[in-house]
Amino acid sequence: MQMKFNIKKPQFWSTNDVSDVLREIVEPDNVDTSSIQMHDTLSPLIWDENNHLKPDIRKALLMNAKRFIEFADVEKLKFDDIILVGSMTNYNYNENSDLDVHIVLNFNQISNNEEIVNEFLKLKKSIWNDTLPIQVKGHDVEMYFQNSDENVKSSGIYSLIKDGWIKKPINKLININTSAVKLKSVDFMNSIDDLENNENNIDFINRYNKIKNKIKKYRQTGLSKEGEYSIENLVFKVLRNTGYLKKMIDLKNEYLTKELSLKEESKYELYIR
Repeated sequence: MQMKFNIKKPQFWSTNDVSDVLREIVEPDNVDTSSIQMHDTLSPLIWDENNHLKPDIRKALLMNAKRFIEFADVEKLKFDDIILVGSMTNYNYNENSDLDVHIVLNFNQISNNEEIVNEFLKLKKSIWNDTLPIQVKGHDVEMYFQNSDENVKSSGIYSLIKDGWIKKPINKLININTSAVKLKSVDFMNSIDDLENNENNIDFINRYNKIKNKIKKYRQTGLSKEGEYSIENLVFKVLRNTGYLKKMIDLKNEYLTKELSLKEESKYELYIR
């Protein structure tokens, strides 16, 4: 398949040579999709032979949930359940898969303004996960507050409270269109690389938000229509597993740090004033 690239003229603020930029363009064949795979069994690190969560894993995740609830200062609320979801409850796990722990509660207990509550709890989640990069059996533990009426798109859902399956995953043959995943991943990767090449652009934040929102909407559309095996969600996983999502966040943080910092004046600059 022949790829066509629209080569933009370098802007006055760009310090990159055009030939250097072209060499950085990601080609579909170079996209690593090895993390997209199906296994015959659930992860033996956390599940026993009967697909029951190992006691020490359950205890560790419940302890994480308890501390996270205390950290968010919401321990006096009523919780519906604490569940484990995502690829670690399914046959498509890999070494980069997170242990996604969702604490289910009715947000109205905090406020009727669901949007504000959602933002508040997301902030607590971000601070917790960034401050305490906790791992269980080599997998990151991701904590999340889930509203009671929220529909989770996961092929497997396990209740840590009841110690049993709410939704048991089915091990079935799934035909994954890796070519389509690679092609779409390339679009996003090159957009993120272009963001890096233009890091000094005064329009950087707008460009960053545009890419971030596009990825978010793209994934949500796929999850809504076809679930976690949709091309859109698999593209998101490729971007995450190859470090491109982290690269985006790092670029934004570097930009804001430079923009909001005041350089120290040299003695010479002070003298000639």
